[in-house]
Amino acid sequence: MASLKRRQFGQLAAASLTSTVVAGLSNKAVAQKSELKQEILYGVKPLSTSNNENPEDQTPSIELSTGEFATGKVLSRLNRLSLFVDNPLSVPKKQRAFYIANSKRVTKAIALKDGSLVISTVSSTRNGFFNHLLFTVGNAAVPVFKAKKVLGFKKSNQTVESLLSLPNNRLLCLVGTEGVPPFSFRTIDFTTGKVLDRDDLDLPPLPLNHRFANLCQDAKGNIFATEIGSEGIPILISINLQEKALITGKPKIKRLAPLIFEGRPLSNDLKDLGFSPSGQLYAVAADTNRKSNAVFTVDVKTGRLGRVRNFESEKFTFAL
Repeated sequence: MASLKRRQFGQLAAASLTSTVVAGLSNKAVAQKSELKQEILYGVKPLSTSNNENPEDQTPSIELSTGEFATGKVLSRLNRLSLFVDNPLSVPKKQRAFYIANSKRVTKAIALKDGSLVISTVSSTRNGFFNHLLFTVGNAAVPVFKAKKVLGFKKSNQTVESLLSLPNNRLLCLVGTEGVPPFSFRTIDFTTGKVLDRDDLDLPPLPLNHRFANLCQDAKGNIFATEIGSEGIPILISINLQEKALITGKPKIKRLAPLIFEGRPLSNDLKDLGFSPSGQLYAVAADTNRKSNAVFTVDVKTGRLGRVRNFESEKFTFAL
């Protein structure tokens, strides 16, 4: 699928949470649907309905959809309008010489074992970039949203591009520079929203000119992501924290396979990547018609993608 594209939250007086039950997206089911046992899929995308006046301390507005993965039936859509963070401390700012307009991105959605969701966003402004964590309190089926600002970055242009959950209330994240290389691994204390100086996982440095995205983790704890080097082809990579290089003593990055659709390598990165509770790896990417997104299966060994169905959101995660 050579034409796949790269992935594209104040407190207002009228801010509201709306829920609408909608019809199913498609009657088409995946081949393994008998094994899926009603796995629940959450989809997230930014909303363009609200221009928050304080992008540093207010989150972008988002849409959260909930659906049955096996059938494609969407059960509900929730719109969460812009929300004030509960830790409004200052972060580095620097006026940018080249600036067009404010923009907002959802960079990852993950489900925690307690049933809650965490969604990372980036707001781009004239004075720099502001990273937020929007999260649900309690089960995401009846969500109450709260938000934090990511604190502790040294520069105004550092952006949280992906994340996954770690033990002890921490988050592992991929940090970029204005969304592009160089990238690095950093750890966030989810209680405070602060980026930690220490690196307990002792993860390896990342190649300076390579693009990294789409963190996820399988049931065994192996970390997966995508990497794009000078060839421009997304490659599926994995890290086992227990397998360390003899020379550096750090966990090794295994480059598994280039991502392929219908016999051709992808020319642009995925929009998201994640494992289902049943252990299948899925991806969201722009469909071949360039007008919508779709869900694909991913073969971990070969990198081959298989189209499942259309998908309206940009990021996804399965209920645990």
